[in-house]
Amino acid sequence: MAVVATLSKGYDLEYIWRQVDRSPAKDAASYYIQASETGGEPPGRWWGPGAEALGFQPGQRVEREPYDRLFGERMAPDGTPLGRPPGNGRKAADAYAKLLAAEPHATAERRRELRIEATKKARQSPLFFDLTVSLSKSISIFHASLGENARLARQAGNQEGDAYWSGLVAEVDDMIWQAVHAGFAYFQREAGFIRIGSHNTRVHGRETGQWHEAELAVAHWLQHTSRDGDMQLHIHSQIAHVARTGIDGKWRAPDSLGYNEHISAVAAIVSQHLEEALTARFGLEWTARDDGHGFEVKGISGEMMRVFSSRRASITADLRARADRFEQRYGRAPSQRELAQLAQTANFTTRAAKHGTPDFAQLHAGWADKLARTLGVSLASVAPSVARRKQPRRRAAAQRGRRRSD
Repeated sequence: MAVVATLSKGYDLEYIWRQVDRSPAKDAASYYIQASETGGEPPGRWWGPGAEALGFQPGQRVEREPYDRLFGERMAPDGTPLGRPPGNGRKAADAYAKLLAAEPHATAERRRELRIEATKKARQSPLFFDLTVSLSKSISIFHASLGENARLARQAGNQEGDAYWSGLVAEVDDMIWQAVHAGFAYFQREAGFIRIGSHNTRVHGRETGQWHEAELAVAHWLQHTSRDGDMQLHIHSQIAHVARTGIDGKWRAPDSLGYNEHISAVAAIVSQHLEEALTARFGLEWTARDDGHGFEVKGISGEMMRVFSSRRASITADLRARADRFEQRYGRAPSQRELAQLAQTANFTTRAAKHGTPDFAQLHAGWADKLARTLGVSLASVAPSVARRKQPRRRAAAQRGRRRSD
């Protein structure tokens, strides 16, 4: 697969908004290539039958007030309660503040441990579940190359070239959204359930509890960079911890215990849809990864991907050190399960905080410079070099504008 999916519990309503552009709606490419004063990641989009039941149209922009009401208070946009409100959220926040005050110099890993400890003390239920879909590095580089051509054309005052390349960025964005929607249509069908009654009580040897279909409400957020500032397309999908029950229309907590069973299938569906769309539109070809886990765009080398894999390099180095310490302590190498747990710890340990909205114009210039210095390759040249399908006849004018700006 060219896609990886992970699932985590969410307690922080602020995190996603620190990266989002609050200005009026722009075209898709503008979020990716404009300067910092208007820059930032695109706003979120509502999805799901539960969101529609609350009055949100599919793809409607996520605004802060209804977002806070749904995820933070479990209320409809008009303030109507949706089932039980989140329990002990304020208590958990207060407990974390006290723990952090006692350790003001805590590392990122330690702060995560303190936050979990505070949550356990308060017995707080999650505000949402974050199913994050990360696209392969080669797709991210292809997308960034299209954006770089748009940036260069805009910088050169080439309006035709700007429109052409920006249009291709928008096309790929649409492909990503369609693939994500296909994955979540499956997730809604297979994981959209609530549990009612007791599942501990048995009558004549059978549980008295029941499962019923439920309508999920999801806020999708398409983001373009990793925490280390490399290009990394990924979609945060915040699944509200309340869903509309199909049989009676009541809002209840969804059966989140079954979510983990389906995230790999979501990744596979998103990957299949996106790979097919990119092949049909651009003629991209695919080659197996060196590690055997999925495919990458043919023509984008592993060496090129490693240039923009700072995050993976830092995780790998930390994981290797942890595995060595494990072997020294227990006299054996960690099992696959233990290695996965160590990898998760390494992920959180090396995670840097995201601060402020990204300056994509500056990031693009930095990516282009880094690739040119490291491998002698122009970032703008990557997408045209791997696309096998002929481009529309406007290509010549757009290419002339790109060459003038190089």
